[in-house]
Amino acid sequence: MPPYFVNIIAGILLGITLQATVSRASDIKDPYFVAGVVEFRPDFIGLTTEQLVAKHTDAYTEILSSAEALETDIVVFPESTLNNEFKPTYVPAAEDAIIPCLLANQSSRYENFLIALSCAARTNRKYVVINLTEKEDCASNAAFDPRPCATNGLNTYNTNVVFDREGRVISRYRKVNIYLERKNTTYQPEFAIFDTDFGVRFAHFICFDLLFYTPAEELVVKYGIKNIIFTAMFYSETPFLTAVQLQQSWAWGNNVTLLAAGGSYPRSGATGSGIYAGSYGSLVSIMVGNTGVRQIHVARVPKFDQESSQKSVPVKPFTEDTTQPQTGISLLRDPQLDNFESELLDLNSSSAISLELCTEELCCTLSAETTTSERSYGNGTATSVYYYRFGVFTGLRSYQKEQYSAVAICAIYACTNDTVSSCGLLHPANIKITPTYAFKRLNISGSYKKAERLLLMPNTLDLSLYPLEPAQVAWHRVDNGKSFEAAIELKATADNLLAFGIYGNYYDSSVALRYGGSLAVLLSTLVLWLGLYVIDFLHLRMNM
Repeated sequence: MPPYFVNIIAGILLGITLQATVSRASDIKDPYFVAGVVEFRPDFIGLTTEQLVAKHTDAYTEILSSAEALETDIVVFPESTLNNEFKPTYVPAAEDAIIPCLLANQSSRYENFLIALSCAARTNRKYVVINLTEKEDCASNAAFDPRPCATNGLNTYNTNVVFDREGRVISRYRKVNIYLERKNTTYQPEFAIFDTDFGVRFAHFICFDLLFYTPAEELVVKYGIKNIIFTAMFYSETPFLTAVQLQQSWAWGNNVTLLAAGGSYPRSGATGSGIYAGSYGSLVSIMVGNTGVRQIHVARVPKFDQESSQKSVPVKPFTEDTTQPQTGISLLRDPQLDNFESELLDLNSSSAISLELCTEELCCTLSAETTTSERSYGNGTATSVYYYRFGVFTGLRSYQKEQYSAVAICAIYACTNDTVSSCGLLHPANIKITPTYAFKRLNISGSYKKAERLLLMPNTLDLSLYPLEPAQVAWHRVDNGKSFEAAIELKATADNLLAFGIYGNYYDSSVALRYGGSLAVLLSTLVLWLGLYVIDFLHLRMNM
């Protein structure tokens, strides 16, 4: 008997008994709710698909019933860590109000792992968000989708599924922006929103969606959702789009709560999970190296009041530390760095500088002062330093195929030497970083043209591959009529920066389309994504 089938039976027979041990759930009157996000390492090698899905399902249910998860109202698992396209499942629509757990002996429509996780949500009295590979009969959707169907008569989706405390499917979302995946998309984009018994309304989407207006930004701007769930298997890119860096930046720029669960496969570049309270920063976050982890991270999350203001959150105090450089993660490099308007900063331990750089669409200013640094980072035998460039970029950036965003960036970023081609690269693990100076004052500002689709975000990163917290950074965005005046200011001395600046995403707005696009940028980025595609395909074939 498969292990996850045992879990189904246990969930049904022992559910009432086990429910008595579940901690008190948050209710609508509480000023907070308790959330857990899971950083989850998937298995790839040496298992059949059946074995892989069984092991993942058992690990999911073990996490849900763990002591660490006891207080949680909602638990989020990451993208692409449960099943694969060789073991898809049908998923009921939310309007059908189906509890798969109760159909264990009545229907073979739903795969046992979906039933087992419905039972786990029911047994542990939690809202549970999972991501899976879904199948759908094309004929069931023919009236709404005129596109031709695959020869097997199925659509295959990258799908989020939400169970309530009864194990009922209350929300289903099919990924809009697929990332080099052999998956279908819906004919019209979906917007997935659900309500909870603790008074919080959530929306959810998947990984690559975060970089696009639809559905991610549209859920915030058009639908007014303040609590977002994000499942991901995200490949980090230096210096502006590493996982936790982007998660915190997006949550802060939108001033929303973000529950982000990341797949943990650092050697292929995937890691990064966290819970973020808008402008208050991270409540908990994790980036890991090497082999990855299977671990739940829990936080009490303040609710938004009726005026869309978040209840007070204690800001993490900033303390001087000697955070070590993060290692064991395969990182992409942003190829558009080669096309920035940039200037190498000539700094020493007592410098004061003021610079302005412009493109056709954006002018940015830098003001900084430095002081001495006596710290070092890492345990290498050889020593080196990072150089810094101040750069400005406005233009199209491609992610893969025809998908792109128009971005506008003002920032300083680290380089391993004085050449542009070294920017965005990190020193190897056998190098000890010995900064010759620290920034004691650093301010970057820019004037961004207004557009219907524009998100401005504070963007920071240090050697540990974590962003700076609000105790270290001041962020300002002022509506100036036809433009937004944005500024980011360092509030504490720092000598370990990899990036510090303003990241603007114009998505595909009319303002964005006036920005020029470089063919070289598009092609070089595509080569990077294709390389990752080959890695993922090989892993997938091993599971056949």
